[in-house]
Amino acid sequence: MESLRYPPKPRPGDRVAVVSPSAGLPAVFPHVYELGLRRLREEFGLEPVEYPTTRALGADPRDRARDVTAAFADPTVTAVLATVGGTT
Repeated sequence: MESLRYPPKPRPGDRVAVVSPSAGLPAVFPHVYELGLRRLREEFGLEPVEYPTTRALGADPRDRARDVTAAFADPTVTAVLATVGGTT
């Protein structure tokens, strides 16, 4: 059995994708969202890269899927972060 290999953790200066795969809640809670972006920049030294539907309410699910796919396909992006979670 092949051992699992995890990608390297983001390091200061790395670009990290920020996507909203299910809802554009940053549009509803902009203060909280901006605080998160600021922390990524100031405390972790990361460069957040927002995708087009990240802050869009009512975006077509196909457009959200395109953003997620583009984020994972971008070789300059070290990690993909979702702005909203789900239930367990």
